[in-house]
Amino acid sequence: MRKGLLGLTAAAVFALSPAASRATDESFSGKTITILVGFGPGGGYDLYSRIVARFLPDHIPGHPTVIVSNMGQAGGLRAANNVAVVAPKDGTEIACVNASLLPYQMLGGKNARFDATKLQWLISATHSNNSIITWHTSGIKTIDDAKKQEVPFGTGGPASTSYIYPAVANAVISTKFKLIAGYTGSNSLDLAMEKGEIAGHSGANLNSLFARNAEWIRDKKINFLVQIGFERDKSLPDVPVLGELTTTEKQKQIVDLATLPTAIGYAYWVAPEVPHERVSILQKAFAAVIADPEFKKQVEQAGFDVVPTGPDKLTALVKAAAATPEPVKKEAAALLAIQ
Repeated sequence: MRKGLLGLTAAAVFALSPAASRATDESFSGKTITILVGFGPGGGYDLYSRIVARFLPDHIPGHPTVIVSNMGQAGGLRAANNVAVVAPKDGTEIACVNASLLPYQMLGGKNARFDATKLQWLISATHSNNSIITWHTSGIKTIDDAKKQEVPFGTGGPASTSYIYPAVANAVISTKFKLIAGYTGSNSLDLAMEKGEIAGHSGANLNSLFARNAEWIRDKKINFLVQIGFERDKSLPDVPVLGELTTTEKQKQIVDLATLPTAIGYAYWVAPEVPHERVSILQKAFAAVIADPEFKKQVEQAGFDVVPTGPDKLTALVKAAAATPEPVKKEAAALLAIQ
C-alpha cells in the first residue's frame, strides 16, 4: 500500500545483550502480557495489535499469554499513564497508544505522568501520514473551504490527534474547525461523521483509514483537506501536507512538532523502570514478529503495511522533538490550550 517516512528494516536494529541472552525461560513463564491500546476496539491500533498478539508468544521465553486490552479515554492518556506509573515494571504491560501524547507531554501537559524521552521503545510496526477529513455531504471539500466557515469537528480531547491537528491548523493557517470533545476513538468519530453529527475529524491515520474504510475512498465519501506528515503520501499526491501551507519558520516548527506522531506510528513501549534484560527480550521478540512472513501476510490481508522503525531511531526522533526551542514550545502549548 503506502510507505511512510523514516522506516528502518527490523533486522538492522536488534540484538540481545549478554544479560538478556542468559535469561531463562522462566522470565515470562506463566505470565500474561497485556498490550494496552489507547483507543477503543476496532481502530487501526487495536486491529494491528491483535495481529501482533497472535505471534508474540512464540518469540518470548516461557511462551506467555499475550492479550490486548483497550483503554481509549482521554485520547489514550489514561492508558499511557497506566503503563508508565501503575502497571508492574516487569515487562508484562506494553503501551500502544496515540503518539500525539508525546508532544502533549513535551508541551507541559499536566495530566501526563510520563517523560517521553525516557520511555523504552520496543518497535514501531508501521507508520503513515495522518489526515484531516470531511464527509462528502458536509459542504467542506477543500482546506480553503474550512477557512471560510465554521466546521464542527469531533475530538477525543486535547491529548489526541483528533484535537491537535485541527487546532494547529486553526492557529497557523486560519481554518475554522470547531472542536467538539467527548469521542472515544476512530469508530465513534466515524459513526458521528456518517450520521452528520459532525462534519469530519482529524486523527485519520492513512494506514488505518485505508484498511478500515476502503469503500469511503472508492466511493468518494470523504474529502481529504490536508495531510499531516513530513511529505505527501504517494496515495494522495494532490493533497498538501500542513507544513507546506505555513508561511513562517515558527509556524513550521510548531507543525513539525505536531507532526512527530506520524513518524512514530504504531509503536510499542514499556516504562523506564522495566529491567534492561526484559526490554531486550521484548525488543528481540517484536523484531522476530515483524520479520515473520506469515505475520506480514496477515497484516497485509487486513489492509495494513509493515514499515518498522527500531528503538534507537524512535528514541532519536523523540529527543530531537523535545529539543525544540522553548519559546516555540510555549507558543504551541498556548495555541493548543495545553495545561
